[in-house]
Amino acid sequence: MSIVRRVLILAAVSISGIALLAPLAARSAIEVPVASTDRLLPATPTRDAIVDRGGLLAVRSLTSSAPTSTGSESLSSVPMPTPASAPMQATLQPVATPRPVAPPAPAAPAPVASYDGGTVWDQLAQCESGGNWAINTGNGYYGGLQFSYGTWLGYGGGEFAEYAHLATREQQIIVAERLHAARGFAPWPACSAKLGLS
Repeated sequence: MSIVRRVLILAAVSISGIALLAPLAARSAIEVPVASTDRLLPATPTRDAIVDRGGLLAVRSLTSSAPTSTGSESLSSVPMPTPASAPMQATLQPVATPRPVAPPAPAAPAPVASYDGGTVWDQLAQCESGGNWAINTGNGYYGGLQFSYGTWLGYGGGEFAEYAHLATREQQIIVAERLHAARGFAPWPACSAKLGLS
């Protein structure tokens, strides 16, 4: 029974709402004349006017003062004007550029430090490296007496240079004498045998 009651209440509200809105709907249907005083173009021009219609240009003939009976304009296509070509000239502006830097001089070839002395170290260096105290052939041994990197540093060569080939003859001999005191001529087996050193 409650459903029937709800339906009857909704029907009564709907009918009363329609009765209230009917006069408003009837009033909005009446046509009201609108007086327009604004005009886009003057009423009596004597020449044609160019009218922009959304990016398109058209010519409207404005010779008659009365608009056409349909209230429309007659438009004819007019080519778009092209902008005048302006002569273009290049403008050069000086820009400061850094002076070119001379490339570094190529590395000088390894100096040949030889000594024709008669010490045992000179004879050993002659056998090991051809007497070149500054030799680095890339075989892992350096200098005239062909020290390995570990041996060179282990016997105090680092106090003179990082690698033996960068040290002087005298500095290499100092490290060789330290090595000889600890191990004899064993670090130079082939050349010590060839020279008869023990």
